[in-house]
Amino acid sequence: MRYKKILYEYIDTFLNFIYPRNIYCILCDASIDRDEVYSICKDCKGKLRFLGEKTCDICGKPLDELYLVERCLDCINNANYYEKAISCIEYDDLSKKIIYDLKYYKKRYISYHAAQIIYDRLMESGMYEFDIIIPVPLHKAKKRERTFNQASIIGKYLGKMMDIEIDNKALIRVKNTTVQNQLTKEERRENLENAFEVIDADRIINKDILLIDDVFTTGATANECTKELLEKGALNVYVATFATGRNVY
Repeated sequence: MRYKKILYEYIDTFLNFIYPRNIYCILCDASIDRDEVYSICKDCKGKLRFLGEKTCDICGKPLDELYLVERCLDCINNANYYEKAISCIEYDDLSKKIIYDLKYYKKRYISYHAAQIIYDRLMESGMYEFDIIIPVPLHKAKKRERTFNQASIIGKYLGKMMDIEIDNKALIRVKNTTVQNQLTKEERRENLENAFEVIDADRIINKDILLIDDVFTTGATANECTKELLEKGALNVYVATFATGRNVY
């Protein structure tokens, strides 16, 4: 497996050479100044809905300005296994383009900037003391099809930024679940039931874990991963994602 790791390092180096950071906007391809953070131009940055303080204390979803309590209705009515989840940008057509370019158009260099954005969000939220980072795993069949796990690449860069070990082996996906985006909340929960398994508990026992993914939708994936990690001995699990949707009631 070591040769694959070396190969991916060469690929990342090659992509960084072709797409040098902070030269072109990752959204519109416009030329940008070298000091523009996240390699996003001012115009696109102004259109992205970066999340601030008005988010749910538990799941991290955006709340309306006039919403008076600190938890969304979902988190008031339903218990979550994870301690707290945060996200960075509201999921809409613009942020969706970033994620799709990374996942389906294999623009792996975007993962570095996604990690930058997550890192800054964690710092401003005061969430930075973890023992390990674990990316939400892909099933091996889906990973073969896509050739990489975007959460793992984001986690790799985030781990370097935070000086925290990333673990891609402790938690695996044993159930090749159907695509989630057309399912209801309840169907998502049923679809993901028993989908994940800890295969090396020694890696996670008594550890505070940061679970990483690209998108937080209903939270079903994060909850199922967390449930398995806690049952196998993890101390606490926190969640960080690049984007999250807004609850619709």
